[in-house]
Amino acid sequence: MDVDDALALRDQSDSRPYFTCIHCNEPVRAHRAGSGHSEAHFEHYEINPECPHSAGAKVRSERFPIEDPKAFEGYRLDRRILSGARNQALVQQCKARDNYTCQACGFHLKVNGRYVIECHHSNPIGAGGERETSLGDLVCLCPTCHRIAHTREKPLSIQEIAEEVARASNKKRQRMRAAPLL
Repeated sequence: MDVDDALALRDQSDSRPYFTCIHCNEPVRAHRAGSGHSEAHFEHYEINPECPHSAGAKVRSERFPIEDPKAFEGYRLDRRILSGARNQALVQQCKARDNYTCQACGFHLKVNGRYVIECHHSNPIGAGGERETSLGDLVCLCPTCHRIAHTREKPLSIQEIAEEVARASNKKRQRMRAAPLL
């Protein structure tokens, strides 16, 4: 199938059609001309250094050996991402209710007129699709605690996050006490 036929099929379909590379059999997407591309083409979802049809893969993979501490970054990558919609009014209500303060560690910071705080869903949106969310399902966490919350499939509770933060803090204090003075 040529790229024009693939684009027509994609545009007419309610679901995303599945295309694979004729050389490596990896998933590819049909991509229109524009956004830096002079003509329509198939594009690998992920660069495959072994495939001659994977855009720029040979150049990028040969630039630095795999064990080199340097890597090629910053190249343009076309991605299509679907994410669950969040209600910004509900998020703002949560942040105001929690006074823009992390409910696990107490972090509170405003930089350049903006609070550094995130709204955490105790039941992740990605886990169940469309559903009703109430203010009681949300809590403010700082970026670090929010990251800690999602270190397992079922997010840690606020209490579990607070315990982890306290444990790490105690370890740091012990190391500081044990460090020799210069």
